[in-house]
Amino acid sequence: MRRFASFPFLVVALLVVAGCQSLPGLRVLTGQDNPQSIAETAVQAGDLVMADKSGGTDPGLSAAADRIEAASGAVDIIEIREDFENRVFTVSMLFNPPQTDNSTQGQIAQLDALRRAFELTWVGTMRESVNADILRVTLLAPQSVTTLDSGRSFIGIVIANAQIERSAAQAYLQGERSLNTFFDMIANGTLIYESASSVQLYEGSPNHPLFMLSAAGSL
Repeated sequence: MRRFASFPFLVVALLVVAGCQSLPGLRVLTGQDNPQSIAETAVQAGDLVMADKSGGTDPGLSAAADRIEAASGAVDIIEIREDFENRVFTVSMLFNPPQTDNSTQGQIAQLDALRRAFELTWVGTMRESVNADILRVTLLAPQSVTTLDSGRSFIGIVIANAQIERSAAQAYLQGERSLNTFFDMIANGTLIYESASSVQLYEGSPNHPLFMLSAAGSL
């Protein structure tokens, strides 16, 4: 981070000081909010989303998802697909940031993990999304719940929705990659990042294998 006096760095600093208040979803992922109470609210809010898989993924997309997961180690892609009609490429994934303390360095590490999750997703799908104009990423937090008729199951709580023009993501990847430049894109609207303001459940169609659900059971 060379531009310590820049506006993007001030945005990061404010996020750290505020305990990520402007990214409320991150508080769930880092344990600052009680995930069990959120899960109970989610169960009351709508139907459960089972964690089964359709197996109907294009092999190229599945391979791209595998590469992203292997490179990150902190994400588990649930759904990856392209909307050809609207020229939108979408990735929905569980995100498990590093468990850190509430120090400045710890908060920055969590934000940097968020940045890296986006970067790796854009890099990993740049070839597969060549016909798309928009890249969308949905971040999810997994939560174990007990159902009345099916025993233990899982829901995906939507943490944030983000989208960026593919050309803008490509330009970013070819330039300086840092928290400064990443949050600069959010500040100027290049990257639209919207934290969930209320309980939202993932309601998509899973099409990629999971590996993170065992960790979800311990939340």
